[in-house]
Amino acid sequence: MKNIHLDVFEELKKQLLNFPRNTFYDHCLRIIVDAQLNKLKYSDEDFEPEKLSRQVIYAKARGVNENTVSSEIAKNKIKTDRLNVELIRFIESQPDCEQAFNDIGYLPEVISSVSEGGAKNRTLVWMSIKAIENEEVDEEQIAGSAVFESDKDDEDDEDLSSITYERKATSEIKPSLFTRLFFKKGELKILSFRGVLLMILLMLSFLVDILIAIFSLLVILLLSDLPNFKLWQAIIFVAFIPLAYLNWRYFFVPLYRLPYYRVIKAPMFFANINVVNADIEMYWDKDRLNVARVTEFTATCPICSGLIELANGKPDQMPPLVGRCKEAPHAHIYSFDRMTMKGYFLGVPDYLADQILDS
Repeated sequence: MKNIHLDVFEELKKQLLNFPRNTFYDHCLRIIVDAQLNKLKYSDEDFEPEKLSRQVIYAKARGVNENTVSSEIAKNKIKTDRLNVELIRFIESQPDCEQAFNDIGYLPEVISSVSEGGAKNRTLVWMSIKAIENEEVDEEQIAGSAVFESDKDDEDDEDLSSITYERKATSEIKPSLFTRLFFKKGELKILSFRGVLLMILLMLSFLVDILIAIFSLLVILLLSDLPNFKLWQAIIFVAFIPLAYLNWRYFFVPLYRLPYYRVIKAPMFFANINVVNADIEMYWDKDRLNVARVTEFTATCPICSGLIELANGKPDQMPPLVGRCKEAPHAHIYSFDRMTMKGYFLGVPDYLADQILDS
């Protein structure tokens, strides 16, 4: 007997892989459908859904430890109605996907249980299917096929004009070997021995950059007066100029600005080679001394659910750091306030109005 659930879930997974969007809710959908497929492959009985808690889904989508995810964060981020909306938008945006489900005669939908409250009574989320009554599927039929079982607290539309940042725990950051030499457990007291040693290294690197630039310039000016100096040797010395600039631009300048900006992008050598994004934050400890720590500030884009990371504000923004969506870095831009962990939309004023009308 043909298993309709298996056909629908396999088709959805194939479509999500064929048309990948690096957004938070797409990751959540892949996690949910993978859980259903794993349950179906090892069961010969009728379909029994694999129910996941919102903490588990959020942790897997973000790639963090489940124990570090609070129930409040999971509740605010994993919403059944939003998952269904994103699922509908995905199906509508891919003609082949829409036609495939039309041929099967069923559509996937996300369902959640109704929590009775309490720490042990977690809301569970899973995926099921819904029959398509008519042979032809248009936009209104797909939009009306999803069943929204959201809590009363989730009835209000999501505010697209603001975001809330999250600070990743230091223990979850993979530091580089250079960072481990100076940062103890991801933190560094500026007036400690390691802190002073790092400042000395910083000043020495700055002096070396100046000496390299001066020496290379002298080689160029006096090349004709050095008969034993070959051209390839001159090229090697001149090549040190861009290296000195890179060291000054991406190592000295960011660390020099850290006490004033309080948050910077992690300079070269500070982030692990396998880590795409990392930040360095400076704060005051209980003794009112500066402490630097390696962390990461991220948020979920309310417009497209993509990952928002801190990035340089220039050339289109005035602040030194802003939150840019990885999927639309020049359109979905938000401010960054490390004290309130809030950000507000910085793009074209009419852009959000158009987004609200389209939704």
